[in-house]
Amino acid sequence: MRELQLLFFLLPLIGLAQNREDWIDRPIGEWPQIALVNHVQYKNGDQYIDPSFTYAGTGFLIDTGKDTLAATAKHVLWIAKNTSSETVQINKELERWVMTPKTNTRDSVVVDRLMNEDGNEILEGPRSTITERDWIVFTVKAASANLHPLKPRYTALEPDEKVYIPTCAYADSACSVYQGKLLRKEGMDLLIELNMNKNLGGSSGSPVIDANGHLIGILSSGTQDQVTGKNVKVAVSTEYLYRVLYKKVGYNTPKEDYGELILKTVLEQGLEKAIKQFVDLKNDPQNYYRYNLRSSNKNGLRETGKKLMEANRIPEAIGILELNAKMNSSFYGDFNLLAKAHLMDGNKQKAMEYYHLSMERYNNENNMAFKEMAKLLGKN
Repeated sequence: MRELQLLFFLLPLIGLAQNREDWIDRPIGEWPQIALVNHVQYKNGDQYIDPSFTYAGTGFLIDTGKDTLAATAKHVLWIAKNTSSETVQINKELERWVMTPKTNTRDSVVVDRLMNEDGNEILEGPRSTITERDWIVFTVKAASANLHPLKPRYTALEPDEKVYIPTCAYADSACSVYQGKLLRKEGMDLLIELNMNKNLGGSSGSPVIDANGHLIGILSSGTQDQVTGKNVKVAVSTEYLYRVLYKKVGYNTPKEDYGELILKTVLEQGLEKAIKQFVDLKNDPQNYYRYNLRSSNKNGLRETGKKLMEANRIPEAIGILELNAKMNSSFYGDFNLLAKAHLMDGNKQKAMEYYHLSMERYNNENNMAFKEMAKLLGKN
């Protein structure tokens, strides 16, 4: 923690002399070539998870001031998949990894080695935490001079900063640049509001660029912001890149599960104390570095609610799951789980209310709420 605090103290000084990039003031159509696509082949013949893919996500180059490096999202390894590997470990198995512009394969980047390879970092499944640190960074064998590397920024970010995201979505015929703004920063996560209304599959690994043309993060995922209710994109800031480049101890250490804390407090001190504990965790910015408060694959409140239901602690389960439904209202499954808890408590009316909310969120027959509602109404 002391090292982390020292890093924050130094961050405003790192890169303080960075100048505004001259190309950022040109029309976007005249910007240099930044966004690239990943072409991957492993020695065992593996390439992509499905033959319909012709490339795996978006990548880009980095100018560290000493070297040119290449980067993309770590979870791109779910698409550019080596079936023999269960961890973020590819150097021995990699035949080639080449990045090119989407519509121009004459210019290319040939990557060398994965710098942040980690045989202990689980790639997929419920124990995977790779999206907490969604960067893979490569050394480079060769790069065309026509491709533009970005200079990283490590200084503090402010809400409402303008950002640009050059991205190579699968559905787009060419790479595009989207403009947005930073809503806020939570730990290493950047929550970004973008002016886009379509599927951007293939955009994972895109660089996030500030108004001066400097790299501030890498695009990871999308979610609904718990504070504003807006759909946002989530990027992981260059803080992780800094830790990789300067070989900071523990840069791949997963965050702790806050759900275990909440469950322990419920069982030992009661529901009210547990809810206060969660609110206090969320209100301290430093906790976003330590706990998985924004985990994309594990919701601590939901897990706590399930465990309380299994222990037949139904009133406490309902209290936790009501908080979860409020905090994560975009996911219909949270309402289904809360409805189930109310049924276990004998409250059919409340269960029907939450199944109805679930059906509004996801109006599809695959949503179990439709079947459960029919049962409750005696229509089965």
